[in-house]
Amino acid sequence: MPLLIGCSQVREANESLQTVSAATRAVNQAEASLTRTEQLRQTRAASGDTISLPYQELRNYLPHKLAGFVRDGAPQGESVSLGGVNYSTCEQYYRKGKQRLKVQLVDYNGASALYAGATAMMAAGFTQEDDEQLMRGCDLGIPNVLGYETLQKKEGRASVALGVGDRFFLSVELDQQQTTHTVRNVAKAIDLQTLARL
Repeated sequence: MPLLIGCSQVREANESLQTVSAATRAVNQAEASLTRTEQLRQTRAASGDTISLPYQELRNYLPHKLAGFVRDGAPQGESVSLGGVNYSTCEQYYRKGKQRLKVQLVDYNGASALYAGATAMMAAGFTQEDDEQLMRGCDLGIPNVLGYETLQKKEGRASVALGVGDRFFLSVELDQQQTTHTVRNVAKAIDLQTLARL
């Protein structure tokens, strides 16, 4: 019996060590992401690029048709400036049959602290699942784009949130879904590579 207890304690200690290791890696990845964001902000600031695009320009990145969905109404947006902090946001609804898709694009070029807060967990590589929802990191295979995807299982709502080029935040939400496959494809249909290079 003492041998069995000893083996059980060793196994529990190993599991705890793995958990601590994973948490440490996640913290290190988040810190590296914040450092990279700040370095890019400083580079842009040195060249005088500290203002977010006007919301009217953000509209150009949300096309009329997107992965089989068509616009439902006009895009809505705003530009905000307060005490040296500025950001712009634009959102567009789309339809395909009875499905309604929402896409939101935010330019945090003038508000890097807000961007860091919105994207801090994206580099951590986490996964969380229960009977209600699945949330996990996602990699679309596009340089300088990382994020996470969420599936609200009982509601059938899927979403993906992406940090793009350490400046833009993109979210895609869609109802009547059992997986995150479609929202990932919609996100890929947006010109993320161009956004990541701005």
